[in-house]
Amino acid sequence: MKAGVKRKKRSVVILAVSAVIFLIAQSLSGFFLVQIIGRMNRSADQNLLTSSRVISEGLNNKIAVDRELVVTLTDLLAMEPENVMEETLREYAGSTDFFRFSYVNAEGEGIDSQGNFVQASDFPFDEPGISEGRGGLSAPYYGSSGRIQITYRCPVRKDGKQTGVIYADRIVNDYNLPTLFSFHNGEGSAYVVDSSGNFIIKSKGTAAEEDVYSYLEKQGNSESVQETLRQVIQEEKSGTLVVMNEDQKSLLGFLPIGEPEGCYLITVIPRTVLQREATPIIVMLCCMFCLLLLGGLAIAVLLAGRQSMKANVQQKEYRERLFKNLSANIDFAFLLYTPSGQKVELASDNLPGLLGITAQQVLERPEQVFDAIGVTQEDGVRSSFLDGTLEEQVTRENMVGMGPSDVRRWIAVHLIPADYGQYLAVFHETTEEHNIREQLADALTQAQNSNRARTAFFSSMSHDIRTPMNGIIGMTNIALKNLDDREKVESCLNKITAASGHLLELINEVLDMSRIESGRLSLKEESLYLPDLIANLVSFVRPEMDKKKQKLYMRSPILEHDTVISDTLHLQKILLNLLSNAVKYTQEGGEISLQITESPVEAEAIRMSFVVEDNGIGMSPAFLERIFMPFERAEDSRMSQVNGTGLGLAITKNIVDMMGGEIRVESTEHEGSRFTVELPLKLPAQQIQDKPDLTGYSVLLVDDDQDACESICLILEEAGVRAHWVLNGADAVEEAWKAHKMRNDYGMVILDLRMPGMDGLETARQIRDRLGSSVPILLLSACDWESVKDEAVSAGINGFLTKPIFKKNLLEQFMYFIRGRKSKTVEEVSEDTINLEGVRILAAEDNELNREIIIELLESCGAVVDSARNGREALEYYLSSSPGYYRMILMDIHMPEMNGLEAARAIRASARPDAASIPVIAMTADVFKEDIRRCRNAGMNAHIGKPLENAVFFRTLQEFINIPQDSEEKQ
Repeated sequence: MKAGVKRKKRSVVILAVSAVIFLIAQSLSGFFLVQIIGRMNRSADQNLLTSSRVISEGLNNKIAVDRELVVTLTDLLAMEPENVMEETLREYAGSTDFFRFSYVNAEGEGIDSQGNFVQASDFPFDEPGISEGRGGLSAPYYGSSGRIQITYRCPVRKDGKQTGVIYADRIVNDYNLPTLFSFHNGEGSAYVVDSSGNFIIKSKGTAAEEDVYSYLEKQGNSESVQETLRQVIQEEKSGTLVVMNEDQKSLLGFLPIGEPEGCYLITVIPRTVLQREATPIIVMLCCMFCLLLLGGLAIAVLLAGRQSMKANVQQKEYRERLFKNLSANIDFAFLLYTPSGQKVELASDNLPGLLGITAQQVLERPEQVFDAIGVTQEDGVRSSFLDGTLEEQVTRENMVGMGPSDVRRWIAVHLIPADYGQYLAVFHETTEEHNIREQLADALTQAQNSNRARTAFFSSMSHDIRTPMNGIIGMTNIALKNLDDREKVESCLNKITAASGHLLELINEVLDMSRIESGRLSLKEESLYLPDLIANLVSFVRPEMDKKKQKLYMRSPILEHDTVISDTLHLQKILLNLLSNAVKYTQEGGEISLQITESPVEAEAIRMSFVVEDNGIGMSPAFLERIFMPFERAEDSRMSQVNGTGLGLAITKNIVDMMGGEIRVESTEHEGSRFTVELPLKLPAQQIQDKPDLTGYSVLLVDDDQDACESICLILEEAGVRAHWVLNGADAVEEAWKAHKMRNDYGMVILDLRMPGMDGLETARQIRDRLGSSVPILLLSACDWESVKDEAVSAGINGFLTKPIFKKNLLEQFMYFIRGRKSKTVEEVSEDTINLEGVRILAAEDNELNREIIIELLESCGAVVDSARNGREALEYYLSSSPGYYRMILMDIHMPEMNGLEAARAIRASARPDAASIPVIAMTADVFKEDIRRCRNAGMNAHIGKPLENAVFFRTLQEFINIPQDSEEKQ
């Protein structure tokens, strides 16, 4: 009996202890759950506000972009004349998302893009743009569009003075983009309301409501909720409210936004969506507390052990089912890990598909998940997760699939410390989000670069166009005031010509750059004779070099090929840009060198290298990094007096790239620069390999460059010539005299012009003094023949070889002077040498000034000129004349009524006997290759570009009219 009572007392104690343990466990569970739920609610509130701020920033960014666009259009409008203001506003409205543009002058009157008269006093919003000169954005209002709209304003300024204000109207709901006003995969919605709660931008489910309070009432929210929202909006606060929305408890976020003025951003999302990721944590915590409670009851009641084991199994099955359901319905993969036992408790089924490793591999080696997502062993987060020292949530994002055949993806992992010493790893593929971020960043960078390029373009063009225009206008005014002073007028005209040439060069470079950037620049393949190209280059830069007393050196070896296939105009532009820059940025008395070398690539192609080097001012390393960008010029006070647009090298780089070549630059400040251009060039299909037999002849070569001497002698010796060289003039005189005394004179002497001590001309004089005129002497130099011709002839020079030396040219010159061949000279055609007496010419030109210039040029040569103002008039002149009446027709292309191309086709299609034979010459500012082709296709015989070059003009007349020149030969 006593034993039974004792057992009963013991049972009561056990039950009492069990009850106490149960109550304590329940209290602790409730406390922790309340704390966790509270944290979850606070986290949900913070997440919603964060999303709201992101939406607000996105809306602000779009408004800022529109504001920047209005500022840009205003700057462009300021440069337009008043008479095209309406057309310009209409173009702005048609090419942007603004449905209307208006311009109001300083008096408050103006016009809009629809041609309506507007007054500032009629605007339904405050207008500080005219009175205070401030730009900005109006508050939303119901406008003429019948919808809520906002108006951007921006003052228009010309020459630092405000002349008016431009207004741009846009429908507010245009900003209602799904990507902006929808978040959390479309489960959250956003709205914009004014201070009275009226909807400015609506989202789904708000079509019938006019304000947010009506919407909340319709959703079943109490008056107190509406009043709370009304109060916080009036106080301009931000935060969240718990509301009912679409029959579920939701969070409503409210956030004041700066623009549109006085508006609020309202966001609504179901609470369960924000707490979805934390739900597994709550479940796990509940399970842990249940396990503790069941463990206590098991100690108190031994018979409950089996039930406790069963409950554990059920909880584990529940967690597994929960993980399976989660992994099957969302794109996240989960891993539950216990660091103390280095054991993976759970791994979701979609883990292999996301990371490419099996669940079994993860269970055996948990660190493999970090290898699969690219978290290295050096990353402390990896080790802290595995050994249990991670104290706070950490996120890592890495690219996986770095192999050549792998698909590259971005994987993010969230490592979350959980209770009971366990960690939760949540994996998610973020490739799409990462790509979107990169695209947005690229778009932002491109927009910024575009804005910078546009600013640089207008800044450069404003300065570079105004500079020569200022000179032209100024010199014109001076000339008009001094018409009786011929010397003064002539000086002014020369300066106007120079400024006009610079302006034309600027326009051509801008057009070239525009064609390159738009992909409309094409290259020709034509036969190019390199000696002529180099001679042209030297003649272009020689005048400026002579002014600055600079020296030009050609340091090239003998070149095997003198004819290649390339685009002559663009190759010349490349080299001329480099040589011109060298001349510009090299001080007086400086030195410039051009070196040309070639190397074989295959039987029908070579790779030619052009090196332009100077000892000028040089460039800084910082500028070298952007030297080939448009409008870039070094910030150097020494360059302030040098004309330039900053486009030359950008154009050069693009042309070189189009030719499949490479351009490099090396430079040191105060020491000079070196540009190297390497181009692949084709060779003509049939090249004549002339190998003359010059056995028995001898040559004395004199040059201070030993490499040049050896290469020239090697070429001559291959042709059978006995060649001997010396390095200075004194030795050359002695060597020639010694051979003369032995009655074994050299068949030819080749002298370099520039040599230290005794130059080539003095050497020639002394050789002539001793040997007489029997031995031919050739002068070798980079200078053009005309610049030294008189002095060279008086010194006894018979001929001239231009550097760089081409093998074919060298042998031809040798054969010419050794075997007594005669040369042929061609007279330059000019207005002084051509005679057009009695020749009748029809000139079609719609521009009165250009027409006057053409008539003056032709009549000064004796021609009789009939002028037409358009293509139709020119056609009537021609058809009403007798056959042969006109010897030539000069035709502009762009003319009213009938353009030049149409007129040319009509002339060729007429039934007149001379319709096919009369020369029709295009005279136009359309100078590109496709323009010339269109002229040819229209039946025109030739093309003369504007502005006219007299030499080209008169040479074309000579070619097609075939008038004899007033030369000595004619006399």
